Formats: sequence, structure tokens, C-alpha cells
Amino acid sequence: MAHQKIVFVTGSSGLIGSEVCLFYHQQGFRVHWVDNNQRALFFGPQGDTRWNRQRLSDLIPGFVHHELDIRDRPGMLALVRELKPDAIIHTAAQPSHDRAAAIPFDDFDTNAVGTLDLLEAARQGVPNRHSCTCRQTKFTGAPRISYE
Repeated sequence: MAHQKIVFVTGSSGLIGSEVCLFYHQQGFRVHWVDNNQRALFFGPQGDTRWNRQRLSDLIPGFVHHELDIRDRPGMLALVRELKPDAIIHTAAQPSHDRAAAIPFDDFDTNAVGTLDLLEAARQGVPNRHSCTCRQTKFTGAPRISYE
């Protein structure tokens, strides 16, 4: 039996992440996603994304959700080492430029440090794989870019 490819998606309950999960599921990947509903902390009850996580679980049979903060270095490394995903798609972010001014340290820790944590987990957990996709707009204002 052929190995079913695994995709690991951060920010999976958000707008972009949820669509990524659906896309990869439709391509035959086993989808593992990470989301800790941090958006509810950033934006209050109106930012809660649990409804979208439920929608995904209804649409993707055998979904595997990991309640984990991307800033949890040991947790991210352990999960990436365990899964050894074929692809990692990083969409977790504090997405609001306006909100960033009010919570600069949370914004930086989530967007910059969380990204670095994930990249390091990928480097250590799945060596010799060299692809990273993330939301570049948060850092540069440029469109999303994929590096290979």
C-alpha cells in the first residue's frame, strides 16, 4: 500500500488555512492541522474560529486537529518529528495591521517568532526537505510567495 502523503497546516481554522486544508484533502493528503483559536484572544468572541474547525471536521473525514500554539517550540518540534509531513503550509498569524499597534509583542511573537519556531521544527524534524510556504504579506506587503 502506498504511503498517504501528510500535509501539516498551521492556522487551519482561519480563512486561508481552512481552504488549504480542504484543497489538500481533495488532493488525497492526510491533513493534520494546528490551530489554538488565538484569534479569539486577539479579537474577542467575534474572532472565535471554532465554528470553522467544526465545519472542517464535518467536511474532512478522519481530520486530525492539534490544539497547539505555534510559539510552543518543544510542542511544534515534537509534532513535526512525529508526523514527518510531506508538506508544511504556514498560515497562522495575527492578521490585523491595526491590531498589531495595540499588541506589538503578541503580534511579533506570533508572526515572527512563531514562523521561526516552525521553520526550526521543520529543519530539525524533516531534514532534507526544502519547501516553505507562508503568508509574506504580513511582513512585506508583497503577495504570498512559495520558496522551493
